[in-house]
Order: sequence, then C-alpha cells, then structure tokens
Amino acid sequence: MSITLPDEALTWLSVWQDVRGLVLASDTHLTRRLTSAGHTVYALSDDADLVGRLAPLERVTPILARPEAIPTDPLQFEVVFAHQCLHRYDLDHALPQLARVLRAGGCVSASYLVRDDSVPWVRRLAALLRRYDPMAMKGDYGHQSLDALSRSKYFPEVERRAFRIWQAISRDGLVAMVRNQPLAANLDEDQLDALLGQVVDLFDGAVRPGEQLRLPYQLLCWRAWVSHEELTAPVVMPDDGLAIPL
Repeated sequence: MSITLPDEALTWLSVWQDVRGLVLASDTHLTRRLTSAGHTVYALSDDADLVGRLAPLERVTPILARPEAIPTDPLQFEVVFAHQCLHRYDLDHALPQLARVLRAGGCVSASYLVRDDSVPWVRRLAALLRRYDPMAMKGDYGHQSLDALSRSKYFPEVERRAFRIWQAISRDGLVAMVRNQPLAANLDEDQLDALLGQVVDLFDGAVRPGEQLRLPYQLLCWRAWVSHEELTAPVVMPDDGLAIPL
C-alpha cells in the first residue's frame, strides 16, 4: 500500500525553502517530492539500480555510496532526509558522517510511517489474526532507531512531531491485505476461507453500505540539530600517552 507523505509533514521536515539536501534514498518517492517542492537534492544509495533511476531526475545528483562513508566534502548540506531507513545503517559510523556533511545549523530530518492500532476496528482485526498467529500485525518498522539520534553527541537537540494519516481501504483491499500476511501461507484452504469470511464480516460491521474503512497511520518525524563541537574539539593526549623509548 503506497502512502503519500502529507505536504505539512514534508514542509516541517524540510525546515526551509530551497534547501540543499542529502536524501538517504530507498526509493524515488521522497526525492521526487522534494524536488517538486523546489529543493536541490543529492540522493545517496548503495543500490546501483536505484541510482540509475534517480540519475535522469531534474535537480537530483545521485551518489552510489552508504551513509557510513559519504564521499563528499564537509559542510555540504543543510538537511539530511531519512525516511523509513535509519535502521538499515550502522549508526555508530553513519551519524558522525552525517554530522560532518551538514552545515552549521543543519539537521537530520528522519521519519517513519507506522500503523496506529489504537482505532477500535484495527484492534479487532489484530485480535482476529492473532487467533491464527500470535505475532500477526506486530509490525517491526525500525522506528526504534530514531532513539539513536537523541543519544548521539553529534545531535544534542531533537524536535519531534507526529502526523496522523488516514488511508482509505475497500473491502477487497482489506481482504488482499490479510491474504498478504505471512500467516496466510500457513493456513489450508478451508482455514483461509474462514478467516477471510470473518474479515469481510468485520469490514461490513464497521462501515455503512457503500463506504470504505480508513486505516490509520502515524508519521513520526524527528529533526535532530547538528553540533560540530565533537568533530572540531582538539585531541588532548594524557601525560602518559606518548612514550619514546631510549
């Protein structure tokens, strides 16, 4: 299911107009949205096929690399954008690199889209699926990696916002979503038919005829502001740190 990031969230993550930004790219969507908003984007990925798809885009400079070793000069970017991807990297090595390439006053704008299971019909659906698989709908989105930003000495100040997104879903769409759950592969035909019948009943009981359900998500957004003090502080050797044998 493809979900478009709200304009309000994109504006908050971009901070300013006409930004010179670095995108940690996992697809072309965020890069396209940023360039459409007037920003100049350098898109970094270690996927050669993705870099090839990014290359023809206007106002985009693709870079074949990983954020643990960014092949650019320091202080090149005002914002680094990372959507749904921080958990894929070795942040102990990547965060110092992101700090190095950010200009003074810049930030890492990181975001994760996670399903909001607080809505009653979603809770009922989760309970139904967990009768077949206790781990059903317990999504591991990777958003716990955001905590690494607040612990990093390179990003001492962090701002947080959450945006609610409602995604319309039809009866057929809900059935298809359940069919794509890993538990479906472990059910025989009769079990799967019974489950899907209960899903249809749940859908019909939650909406008026002819309407669709709305699947709720939270877009978790963080802006982590860079500090270069750790990168520029002088190295102080202990008194016994240098020994010259005679």
